[in-house]
Amino acid sequence: MSQISHHCAFSDAETLRAWRRARRKILWSLILLTAATFVLLCSAVETGGDSPMLMYLYCLLAAPPVLWIAALSRRQDQLKGMKRVLEAYPWQDVTPAPVRMPKADGSGHGAEYKRLHIPDPDEPEKNVTVVARRAAPGPKWRRALRKASEQGFQFAGDPRFGGVIALRGRPDYLLAVLPRHEFRNVQGRPKGVSEAAWHRARSAWISGEPVTEELAREFDR
Repeated sequence: MSQISHHCAFSDAETLRAWRRARRKILWSLILLTAATFVLLCSAVETGGDSPMLMYLYCLLAAPPVLWIAALSRRQDQLKGMKRVLEAYPWQDVTPAPVRMPKADGSGHGAEYKRLHIPDPDEPEKNVTVVARRAAPGPKWRRALRKASEQGFQFAGDPRFGGVIALRGRPDYLLAVLPRHEFRNVQGRPKGVSEAAWHRARSAWISGEPVTEELAREFDR
């Protein structure tokens, strides 16, 4: 989309500011972490010949910034995907729904996501289970999800394909969500999805279709 609809989440100035603030924060964090990693690795190379132990120490110190860079890069990709969703869909209010931590395996450790229930746009009496994607290192995203389950939340998107959630009246922390059972590499409109819902999901690039140059041109015009 080249224009932002007046009936989309981005028409809310607070939402737009929150998205831009999150993007700036990640950009500056990536710049600082990349600079720190570069300095540490250069120091490791310079001291490698004289002191192997010191070289290993510098490499060890460089590991945490590299892991943070990887995590923040994933968050940056999430924000790019959120932009199209927030341009295509309005916020809708969702009443409080249970949030639970499923088991990742038999070890008893919880998976890195939680689940929420959102009404199906074509059949509002039915709920679609969505999985909240881990946003970034730290407990902030978990606290946001817990508040969402207790207080209700705002949702933009189509729960059958994906979307964005934020706390009611406070779109200062945006979280990406995906359906529990994703559509992947779909060919044509899935059964049970209306033509209007399918077109909107395609325009937001969450339909599950491979994103081709033709599709990009179709919705960027």
